[in-house]
Amino acid sequence: MDLAECLVAALAVDGVEELNGGHQSRVFRVVGGNGLPAVAKVLNASMVNRDELDLRLDVTAALADLDPRVCRPVLLADQRVIDLTTADGQMHLVVCFEFALGAEPDPGSAADAEEMGAALSQLHLSMSRLAATPLPVVNALRAGTGDDAIPSGTHQLLHGDFNASNLRHADGVLRMFDFDDCGYGPPEFDVANALYMVLFDATTHGTVDAYKSFRRSFVDGYVGDSGPFLQPEFLDRFIDLRVHALAAWLDDLDNAPIGVRTASSSWNATLRSFVSGYRPATH
Repeated sequence: MDLAECLVAALAVDGVEELNGGHQSRVFRVVGGNGLPAVAKVLNASMVNRDELDLRLDVTAALADLDPRVCRPVLLADQRVIDLTTADGQMHLVVCFEFALGAEPDPGSAADAEEMGAALSQLHLSMSRLAATPLPVVNALRAGTGDDAIPSGTHQLLHGDFNASNLRHADGVLRMFDFDDCGYGPPEFDVANALYMVLFDATTHGTVDAYKSFRRSFVDGYVGDSGPFLQPEFLDRFIDLRVHALAAWLDDLDNAPIGVRTASSSWNATLRSFVSGYRPATH
């Protein structure tokens, strides 16, 4: 049986439909299964810290209790994490979450960018209410050294990968998911990382002006009428750090995140091209 067939059997559902995306896992929409609209993420067990996975599931469930926009983990086959071995002997871990219907926000739309910024600001507020956990700082901050490790007055739980592909407009609400990279750090880093994701896309497609427009609207949405103050130079330093982390991972794939470690040769070349062409905004 292939992976999809193994997954259907393990989850005892009618079927699964593989979705695009998922740099750290293969992602399937579950068809059937207690009538729950759900998504199943299949992780290579050899590349997962099981203790951190369980902690992140705990955090995501607690966060969803506070903030209904967060897609919570769900039980399928009466389990939260399912061990799955395919015919080729590969070990996998399967986790399931609520499936967010709706459209992905458009970073090229000023209104959507502002809504995204406001959503992240509100998410940070919800995250600040959670009890402390042993989760580490976010991966990119761990890759920073020396002057790249920028101090900040506040450290808290962060999403770690907040971007349009992890958001959906559903019934007038912006749902949020994919907390696989959540960890601790300054809130400014989460803002800068979201900017970095759009900068990367804009750079590789030759649309840098689109990044500048997104940045204005996104930061305006995050700050709001009376939200937290963000220093532009701080954001730029964190964007620099994010690029530095990518460069470090590309030079040490064994210790890189799954999405970088398992990138195709063509995608690896794209990542390297972005790093080599990047010019820091700060000095």
